[in-house]
Amino acid sequence: MRKKSNHNKKRIRVMLVDDHAGMREALRTIIDAEPDLTVVAEADGGRAALKLLRRTKPDVILMDGSMPEMSGMEATRQLKRLQPGVKIIGLTLYDEAAYLQEMIAAGAKGYVLKTSAPANVTKAIRTVVSGGSYFDKVVPSRSYASSEDEAVVEELSESELAVIKRLADGRTNVEIAADLEFTLPLVESYRATAMKKLGLRSRAELVRVAVQRHWLNT
Repeated sequence: MRKKSNHNKKRIRVMLVDDHAGMREALRTIIDAEPDLTVVAEADGGRAALKLLRRTKPDVILMDGSMPEMSGMEATRQLKRLQPGVKIIGLTLYDEAAYLQEMIAAGAKGYVLKTSAPANVTKAIRTVVSGGSYFDKVVPSRSYASSEDEAVVEELSESELAVIKRLADGRTNVEIAADLEFTLPLVESYRATAMKKLGLRSRAELVRVAVQRHWLNT
């Protein structure tokens, strides 16, 4: 009886988007070997993924960042517009700051290096489904940061920093308000004040700062 219960337990539904069939096959083998995960769709590009989205209803999408015709960043933006609740994890061969920043700004919840995928991809899937973010490696460069920048960050209040970290992690004002038990106007006020103190004008700029300061892992 217990065995039947485990078998019927709802699995996390995963879509693979990569233009290399060998990579998709390797990922499918890894994922389908897990009792709580299952691959429900494969796409060789962003356009194919958009067509499959409504029919297959994945919980998580593993998205290659470099594909012909449509980049992984653009595919991520369009997929998130169609299904805002889907969790997207970037896949890349390179540990590049620009890639990570663009993927998160587009709506991804993290990224996995293809070279370490066998060890980390299942952990990444479970992490984002549970509401977290997953980054295979933190981009080490902090070359843009000056001592003046550091002083500005130290001037942020505890509440401003809590709001801005969650904003960088892709959460909406409504989600942040619920998480911190703040009113929505208060979240909007902290957000505006923090962005002004940091000298930032967009979420993309905030993501760049968050990656460099390791905020996305806290």
